[in-house]
Order: sequence, then structure tokens, then C-alpha cells
Amino acid sequence: MKLHAMSLVAVVLAAAPAMAQDAARGARLYAQTAQETGREVAACADCHAPMGALRELIVNRRGRCDDATAVARWLEAAVSGARPGAVNAKAQYRGVLKAKDLRDLAAYIACARQASVDAQSMAGAVPRSAGAGEEAIARR
Repeated sequence: MKLHAMSLVAVVLAAAPAMAQDAARGARLYAQTAQETGREVAACADCHAPMGALRELIVNRRGRCDDATAVARWLEAAVSGARPGAVNAKAQYRGVLKAKDLRDLAAYIACARQASVDAQSMAGAVPRSAGAGEEAIARR
């Protein structure tokens, strides 16, 4: 029995790095999605800035925005088209954002408790204006 328990612990510990979440990388993905993925997609921040509004959206749709695991599941449902209202809007990310990307984005969203936590400064990007999302939508 002890050997079985030790084997289970070893498996869990070996899987831990694969499940690790990187909030700084999540901030880069949020602010500069195309650059981080190498694919021509809009940045998450183009439509979901400021962060406080995104976190409120998650809560209003019965999500838990302070729990990175729950946010990752919420994002997966949105990107896959399983979440109502996201079927067409998130189609550009299907096949682009991988499970690790979603976990990293979720880690960033969960740690960004206030709109003042700025993806650009966390990611080292050039700051954007608060209205940048509307401008990006108008360009499409």
C-alpha cells in the first residue's frame, strides 16, 4: 500500500510542471496575442480591456474570476464555442490558443484583481489607451 501511495505522489509531482501557470506570460498573451502565438489574431485586450470589465463579465456569467482553474475552464468553453455568445467571437482562437495558453491567461486574469493591474506593464508592452478595444473593433 505504501508503494502505491508513493507512486501516486511521484506521478502527481511529475505532472505539476505541466500544469504550471505563468501569469506574466498570460499578461503577454492578453496584450499581444498575435505576437505570442505567431498567428494573426486580435489581442484579447482589444475587446476585453480594461481587465476589470473582463473579470466582471466572467462573474456575471457565473464564473469565479479569482480561481485560475475555474477561469481556465471558462476560457476553454468560450474558445471552443460552448459558451453562449462566444461561438463566433472566439472562432479565431480555436486551434491557436492551446491548453497552456489558456492556463497562463487564466493565471493572469485571476491575479489581476483590479483594473489597475495593467497587462502592458506586466508584459513589458507599450501602454494602450482605455478605448483601444473600440478602435480595434472599428478597424475590423
